[in-house]
Amino acid sequence: MSVFDKIVEFLPFLIPLILIELVLLVVALVDLVKREHVRGGNKIVWVLVIIFINLIGPIVYLIFGRQEKPDDSD
Repeated sequence: MSVFDKIVEFLPFLIPLILIELVLLVVALVDLVKREHVRGGNKIVWVLVIIFINLIGPIVYLIFGRQEKPDDSD
């Protein structure tokens, strides 16, 4: 079995995972750009988390990084 055959065999499992990852990445980045305040106050750090920590990074941002308005706890 060649490498190409193995890739084709796993493609039905990989395509949905890749699509979920891309949707989460886009949603998280769009939300980050539109939002004035984020936890920690540094949007660049959140961009790096979202982009480089695949699949988990956008989820972490969407759960923990968003902030409606600044508070004194940061």
